[in-house]
Amino acid sequence: MMWKRWGAIGSIAALGWGLGCGVDGPDEDPEETLEQTGIHLSVDFQAGTDVSGFEFTIATCGNDEVLRERLDLEDLVLPGMIPEFEEGPFDPHSRHLFADYFTVLDPGCYNVHVQPVQTSGQFSEDCTANWASDVEVEESLTTEIVLISQCHLPDSGAMDVVAAMNHPPLIESMRYAPSKFSFECEEVEICVTAYDPNHDPLEFVFTQTGGEKLWSGPELTSVEHDGTRTTACMMAVGVYPDDYEFQVTVYDQIHQDGEKVRIEDYLGQESRAQMTFPMYTNWDIELHCYDPDTETYHPFKGVREIERAPGCVPIWPFQYYCSELWWDETDRTCPEGEFKPETVYPSCDGHQVGDPVDEPWENNDGESWIEVE
Repeated sequence: MMWKRWGAIGSIAALGWGLGCGVDGPDEDPEETLEQTGIHLSVDFQAGTDVSGFEFTIATCGNDEVLRERLDLEDLVLPGMIPEFEEGPFDPHSRHLFADYFTVLDPGCYNVHVQPVQTSGQFSEDCTANWASDVEVEESLTTEIVLISQCHLPDSGAMDVVAAMNHPPLIESMRYAPSKFSFECEEVEICVTAYDPNHDPLEFVFTQTGGEKLWSGPELTSVEHDGTRTTACMMAVGVYPDDYEFQVTVYDQIHQDGEKVRIEDYLGQESRAQMTFPMYTNWDIELHCYDPDTETYHPFKGVREIERAPGCVPIWPFQYYCSELWWDETDRTCPEGEFKPETVYPSCDGHQVGDPVDEPWENNDGESWIEVE
């Protein structure tokens, strides 16, 4: 047996090998030579390209086309334990789909072109053509060459999934200043301290949930963070004796698009701490004594100094004692519609008193009364 190996380099850095073998029996009838072998496929089942076969074109070295034919992929893979294809060019463990075209030609010089095609007959968009030039066909020999079409598939991406835990914040303490029990128009500061187990930044929202309309508030006045805990304070001013109710909601936050957003909005699941708390407001007109010499009122010793909100005026004595608020004793406290404090209030003589009220009550008329809707 005679054989020869022939090599070629095609476009896109494709490799080509040639193998020739002697054909014994020169008297053999050439018409009985098989031109095709194998069972054909219609698709590339390995990598999912659009290739279903190849178009083979053979022309003379003078570029005169000799033949052109399309064949499906074989129902085999190379090297497929065929020794001639192992390590020349394929690794023994490789698996390459292929199409095979066998034909008889006159001895001479030929150019060979292979074009991968789709099932529709259109040229492949995934794999490139290849060719070999100046292939010699000799008398009584078969020249076998291998041309490889390079296919282009998208590079793989990667996914990295990080699963993190989040805990809702916790309210640790609350404090009132000066007291949960306030006077009319008195500014009351209520501070809430919260802690987040994940040390996330916190947002505080205060709302009124019960009671009469306030003079002002609830208003967020400050937020301080000490590294582990956050304290937020609100201010509220009751203008009418009532039981006021508030609620604080504490949200933990996360960063998104350069801004802090609530984690529960980011996740679509609730993550918050809530607390409902009261504030009671009363009048302070009975915590004073009357000084007839100056016609002013003085708070008794021990009564705290009241910080009233600017513009907010409490109920004056005559408004109280001469109104239906004192309906059962109006004849005594406001006879003939005239309020006489010396008959109702104790004298400041002999009593320990605090700082006097800035303005005499008599200098305030009824227009200072605050109407609450």
